Amino acid sequence: MRSASPARLAGALALGAWTLLCPPVATAQEDFFEQAAQYFNNERIEGVSKHAEDPKETPATVTILSREDIERWGFRTLSEVLNYASLGNFTLSDKRYDLVGSRGLFFFEDFNTRILVMLNGHPVNEPWSSFGGVGREMLVPLDLVERIEIVYGPSSLLYGGYSLYGIVNVVTGNGASEALAGWRVRVTGGNQATGSGVVSWGGSGLTGGDDPREWKVLVAAGYYGSAGEEIDLPEEDAGFPVRFDGSTAWGGRAEGVDSEKAPFAFVTASRGDWSLMARTGVREKEGAYAPYGTVFGAGQTQRDHRTLLEVKWDRRLASGWDVAARAFHDIYTYRERDPYADPTVFPPAPGYRFALNTDSRDTGGELRFSRRLGSHFVTVGGEIRHRSLGRDFQLRPLVGAGGSAVTEQQTTGRFAVLYAQEEWRPTERFTLVLGGNWADTDPGGSKAQPRVAAIFKPDPTLSLKALYGRGFRPPTIFEASYEDDFETQIPNPSLESEEIESWELSTIWSASPRVAVQGYAFRSRLDGLIQGVEIGAPSEVQGGIVGRSGTAEDLVGLLQYQSRGVVRSSGVGAAMRFRDRGTSAYLNLAWARSRQQVDGGPEEKLPASSALLGSIGFSQRFGDWTGSYAVRFMGPHAVDSARGAGEAGKFLTMNARVSYKTRLVYPVTFHLDLRNALDEEGLQAASYVYVPLRLPVDGRRVELSAELRF
Repeated sequence: MRSASPARLAGALALGAWTLLCPPVATAQEDFFEQAAQYFNNERIEGVSKHAEDPKETPATVTILSREDIERWGFRTLSEVLNYASLGNFTLSDKRYDLVGSRGLFFFEDFNTRILVMLNGHPVNEPWSSFGGVGREMLVPLDLVERIEIVYGPSSLLYGGYSLYGIVNVVTGNGASEALAGWRVRVTGGNQATGSGVVSWGGSGLTGGDDPREWKVLVAAGYYGSAGEEIDLPEEDAGFPVRFDGSTAWGGRAEGVDSEKAPFAFVTASRGDWSLMARTGVREKEGAYAPYGTVFGAGQTQRDHRTLLEVKWDRRLASGWDVAARAFHDIYTYRERDPYADPTVFPPAPGYRFALNTDSRDTGGELRFSRRLGSHFVTVGGEIRHRSLGRDFQLRPLVGAGGSAVTEQQTTGRFAVLYAQEEWRPTERFTLVLGGNWADTDPGGSKAQPRVAAIFKPDPTLSLKALYGRGFRPPTIFEASYEDDFETQIPNPSLESEEIESWELSTIWSASPRVAVQGYAFRSRLDGLIQGVEIGAPSEVQGGIVGRSGTAEDLVGLLQYQSRGVVRSSGVGAAMRFRDRGTSAYLNLAWARSRQQVDGGPEEKLPASSALLGSIGFSQRFGDWTGSYAVRFMGPHAVDSARGAGEAGKFLTMNARVSYKTRLVYPVTFHLDLRNALDEEGLQAASYVYVPLRLPVDGRRVELSAELRF
């Protein structure tokens, strides 16, 4: 493994300088990335308190990325945003999904259940496993995004739960957005047989005669496809067959097992008080590293299909209250196909294919009232969701017909929350925020959570915050209800929610119209950590579950999710951003220490949780040309201690972008992107579902894109 040595960092800076200096200098003209001079005083965020507010006033530590930031650095997924531009967040990729960690917390096979991902304020964590996608399975490409709001820590008071790590709210543009008005086409091609295209149209205007109402419409559709990397890994002895010839040799060379495709369609429309958002799309990805003991090189696949529809009504009443209501219906289906080399299941077939199918519905609504009363801003409301899930799994021989085994299950769930928040600003310099919610979930039970924030502004450019909050994550339907006919896993109907308590000191300072600085120090405690536990004795079974024999004796050795463990974390972080007419730069540094304790045992490090994270970016415009690079550093972290000792991590990756804007008949912008430009061969800790302890990071990828507006 190549480490992130000073020589590597020097190489990153040299290549970044090359990207900046190679383009010829053109005559000066208006920068298509340019921001207003008072940029850092113009930012607004909605994802914390459900109304627009200055980041200096919001009761949380936040980062906001504008559309111009996304274009400058060439971010294509939320995973890249979290790795290269956030403060203390990171992702590890196993070529199935990008899995999120934050502030020293990371749990294998978590599938992002502890971070709340939202699209225009609509939570998109699905009901089956509360999965919030940050890769290509995220609901829309970043081409359509107006800004990204990152909120750190358990700040989902008005959303009910799920944000032990924080919130990522993706805000799309609309038909009136300058960058998305009219027709727009973007096409991309690159190595690894990568190709994508996005077509959008945005429009706005007034209708209604004597009482005109503004309307806005944005419609978009697109497709992404890639053959992925060719896999060539050292061989290891898995100890069980991982090839159809009976070989136990995991690894080697494999081609055509890393493909990905993701078509989508999206529309957002509004007229007067009413608005509508709809999206549908599929993301299908092969698992190149053969998880769960599947056959190496045979192509394990996952298919995420997500459709959502939301209707909103927002109006100011004659009494002075603002009322907002929304109704939504989300559909999520998941398909997984796993090839296994076991000729004993359906002889004489050399193996079989495990097929898991889930079909879930999330239907509900929200009603919210808010009003400014002098120095007070009051928000009260509630939300309810009904969740239904159907799932089945099948075993089918790889050759021949028949012999399938089918198990079906129907499950329902419930999520209800009531919330209230009071923001009191007795003076221009001081704000006190008091809030609380009560949530009732099935599975999970009832929880009440408070939030307190004291915000002091010695002058308009500086904000000092003292923050306290509690958050919770209900167990997912998968954790509480999944069972496979007593083959490997049993349910736990008594599973309770995780809870986190957090204290934080935070500051943000707009040092000048060009420079902004922020920092934080935090301490948190996570109780009731939900983990998969292998049953060692009948007395360890929870929830009154019994086996086929009518007792718990035959459940020994099976997996059950249980609330076990306490995790204590503390850390600090600091960030700086600089923006001038042609120059943009940022620096993020974060350190965190996390320790887990199970059933009163010794404290241990969390595997795959890096204590030190850093990122730096620099961008410069030369006339029609813009060059940028973004560097990410991940510090060392422990591998899965249950399977071995040692560390992974300590690698540095860099993305670089060169952009050129011209006008042929219509404005055209060209982008050349290098992802992992130095082709860093870093290693990251692997989940327990893989044979090796470490997996490599993705290699270099080259992409050329062209965007046409007319």
